[in-house]
Amino acid sequence: MKPHELRLAQEHARTSAHLRNLRLFINDASRFSLLDPQQQSLMRQQAEVMADYVDILRQRLTLLKIPV
Repeated sequence: MKPHELRLAQEHARTSAHLRNLRLFINDASRFSLLDPQQQSLMRQQAEVMADYVDILRQRLTLLKIPV
């Protein structure tokens, strides 16, 4: 794998893990509900944007024929 391809795969893995953790936190009502509603809204928006970014990275990896 070329250096830029490796960086892309690493970015996908890191961002996917971060998104999984963020979603777990959002779905943990006992902790998430303690946050200010504006923070909750922003975190939900963040998760949506991160999901789009992960999908873009996945598409780029697929075009490079790198297994995801």
